[in-house]
Amino acid sequence: MTNPGCPIGEDDLHGYVDGGLDAARRRAVEQYLAAHPDQAARVAGWQAADQALREALAWKAQEPVPAALNLAHLVEARLARRRVPWRIAAAVVAAFAIGSASGWMLRGPRPTTGLAAVALEATAAYRVFATDPMHPVEFGPDQEPQLVRWVTRRLGRPVAPPDLSAAGYRLMGGRVLATEDGPSCMFLYENAEGQRIALYVRPMRKRDMNAAMRPLHGNDTTGYTWARDGLGFGLVAGAPLPRLHELSNRARAEMRSGV
Repeated sequence: MTNPGCPIGEDDLHGYVDGGLDAARRRAVEQYLAAHPDQAARVAGWQAADQALREALAWKAQEPVPAALNLAHLVEARLARRRVPWRIAAAVVAAFAIGSASGWMLRGPRPTTGLAAVALEATAAYRVFATDPMHPVEFGPDQEPQLVRWVTRRLGRPVAPPDLSAAGYRLMGGRVLATEDGPSCMFLYENAEGQRIALYVRPMRKRDMNAAMRPLHGNDTTGYTWARDGLGFGLVAGAPLPRLHELSNRARAEMRSGV
């Protein structure tokens, strides 16, 4: 049993996120996080990433195991051939079933592409970074020229954040992110009430190169996605905002992308 008086380390933080600590150690970690907001922000980011991953893979829990991988059926079929002693046959079939089942479990869903991928990536980016109280962006509002140069270089085309100040949202900054299709970026905004919205941008890679605006709904996020001339956009907020559709239209109209 872990001594609750021991210093809190990385293993404790990961155990807290994974739910693997006993009650005493969990209380100790919670007290530590309350006194160390920088570490609390890291843990919150891990928890948000875990939640996004669970939602992305939720389809697997609902998919039935293929009948072809039913171990009893495989053993019965192999033994019926009577080509080898039944104990050897059972061992071979079990090994085959384990290998096949592993392949089935590792098989991913049909690739998410187009605006569906933009929606998933934008939601994950918002959950991990927009909720971070310490380091949500790489470049702050006073570094917008550097941010624009970096984003333009990484995405391979001119991209700059739209001005949403008329709608009450100031630019907090942005960062470059990675996807399976290459670099993407996120611009983060905040209003006077502390509500944050994120504008996610990435190249579309030959799918949904131009697409009308579509609503985006998650368990704890909402927003809109669209595409124009090969760039995909996702504007995401953490709660339903009455003016979110208006903000999305404004961002779409004012996006200084050079496209």
